[in-house]
Amino acid sequence: MRVAVRLDTDAVRNAVEPALYRDAELLRDSGRLGGLAVVGGGAACTVHGESGPHHEVWVGVVGGGFTAECDCGAVTEPAELCVHAVAVTLRALAEEFAWSPDAVPPSAAMVDPEVRRLAEVAASLPPRRLVALVAEHAATDRRLETRLLTYAGRLGPLTDAELDAARRTVDSLAGDATGGTWQPHDLLDAGRWIVDELEVLAARPAGPGGRAVVEHAARVWDALAAPLYEAGDDAGPEEIGTALRAVHVRICAELRPDPAELAERLIEIVDAAELRSCLDEPEDYLALLGSDGVAALQQR
Repeated sequence: MRVAVRLDTDAVRNAVEPALYRDAELLRDSGRLGGLAVVGGGAACTVHGESGPHHEVWVGVVGGGFTAECDCGAVTEPAELCVHAVAVTLRALAEEFAWSPDAVPPSAAMVDPEVRRLAEVAASLPPRRLVALVAEHAATDRRLETRLLTYAGRLGPLTDAELDAARRTVDSLAGDATGGTWQPHDLLDAGRWIVDELEVLAARPAGPGGRAVVEHAARVWDALAAPLYEAGDDAGPEEIGTALRAVHVRICAELRPDPAELAERLIEIVDAAELRSCLDEPEDYLALLGSDGVAALQQR
């Protein structure tokens, strides 16, 4: 789906029907668009449904043309743009999104041959068989279940009560691991359980409250990991720390916080760590902080 490359609202308006453009403006201003994330040099965004499913949208410049991908299925002609793609494009233009001239859309980013092979197999299944397979696995996988319900519009942003419960779960796991006589494997088990809880949390639109819970968990894990680092065990804590950081980066990419505010939060968490902090990898935040922000954190 392409329009000529001149990235301004007039170009977008001229590329679609007036009614679709008006609907896209309403959608853009409806509060249903999640935060923009940089994916493959383009802008990715979740459009939350009012009562139906959510849609994953990507827009970017590919091969000299402005291209969009959306899973809504509304577009049937290659030259068309759906209302979700237009709304996300308008949002990106308003936020002065930095477009890459050589973006790679999600459909072309599936480089793992095994993933590509399985995707082709899944596409060949009858819809009812594929639905049954997803439901069967979602029934035994909390993350998949949460993602499925979120995409279907059955779960919205986390409530304050759910955020409080997630924080209490993190604290409880840490307390159980360090209560009484404990062994190093108790700390690692607690870290893995914390990661599992956060990945379920991150499958929903988490918002600032979700980010705060993840940052609380990072502080908790930094404290749990300190004795492991002191004992010379780097591999276990690093694995868990990497997973925690990935959740944090994912939520921040959805929220698109002010780079200076994000850097300040990272500095506060890193400086509070007794030995090392799982969030002390500035390069992982490059898309959010920019090269200057990453360099400033590295030089502290």
